[in-house]
Amino acid sequence: MPSFKYTRRSSADITGIIEYIAKDSQYAAENFSVQLIGKFYALAETPYMGRERDDYGAGVRTFPFGNYMIFYRPTTEGITIVRVLHGARNLPGAFTAES
Repeated sequence: MPSFKYTRRSSADITGIIEYIAKDSQYAAENFSVQLIGKFYALAETPYMGRERDDYGAGVRTFPFGNYMIFYRPTTEGITIVRVLHGARNLPGAFTAES
């Protein structure tokens, strides 16, 4: 069964998003988390369904998730989640500023 793993940055991204949502609603934060993990499993099953975006790094693909963008790389086991960022951010800047 295909699986997914996180980078340190993506783990920090996800934690920050969930904590931010939880300030308003714990239920919404839990729901977001469950749906996001479900999307990760779906992407691991079909890793090439996202858009190829080598401008964010070799092999990086993107897939929208609500107001967020999932950045990931296909692997032999499934996918590696590279980042999860809000679509309103300066996405190229988020990658270059923290590289």
